[in-house]
Amino acid sequence: MESLKLKAEVREKVGGLSSKTAIYKEDKIPGIIYGGKDAPQPILVKNNELLKIINNDGLFNSVVEVELDGKVVNVVFKEVQKHPAKNIFTHIDLQRVVKGTKVNVVVPVVLKNQDKCFGVKIEGGVINHVLKEVSVLSSPDSIPESIEVDMEEIKSKEKVRLSSLGENDSYDFPSSLKSQDPVLVSVLTAKGGSLDFEDEETDDVEEGADGESTESSDEKSSEENNSDSSEEKSE
Repeated sequence: MESLKLKAEVREKVGGLSSKTAIYKEDKIPGIIYGGKDAPQPILVKNNELLKIINNDGLFNSVVEVELDGKVVNVVFKEVQKHPAKNIFTHIDLQRVVKGTKVNVVVPVVLKNQDKCFGVKIEGGVINHVLKEVSVLSSPDSIPESIEVDMEEIKSKEKVRLSSLGENDSYDFPSSLKSQDPVLVSVLTAKGGSLDFEDEETDDVEEGADGESTESSDEKSSEENNSDSSEEKSE
């Protein structure tokens, strides 16, 4: 994967007024680098520097080299905030990559062999891609570009859950996500010219009874692994 680089500078002043000045007058974006044993470091990034990498498909599951104060800090992007009404970046959150620890990143769920899917090609069903992204725990040098699901043998009314993927030596999933075991993709069956969502709705009710939705679980997993105490030691 292409190495991503970002130039930044130390932010001396913090707070609402200084942030607005940076954004609207200096064309710079406030941010924070946190994690590891070092204290959180406020930073500023020129808008054109962020634009160089922001559209990279693998930005949120890649290690980015930040040039800061004559040093290079390896980080992963955790969040990029934008103004709700204007096309302006307002803040970035970056997590330090610490040697010997795993990072929590969000990677896309990619469906392979959709055109060969048994439930579609033979049974006339329709693929329902439920979870398009998923959180993974990985060492920085083995972050997967994506999680692949082979659809070729998936039949109508069949669901592919997280547990169906099996174990992988290079990455794992957060424990809270594994305990919920969300549906990644399913094949809906067609009845009388319309799609049958009955099984999907039943599944939603059952998962809702556990007190968490798939989306909230992913968010919770991400929050848990943002702090230093949640970083897991690599084996």
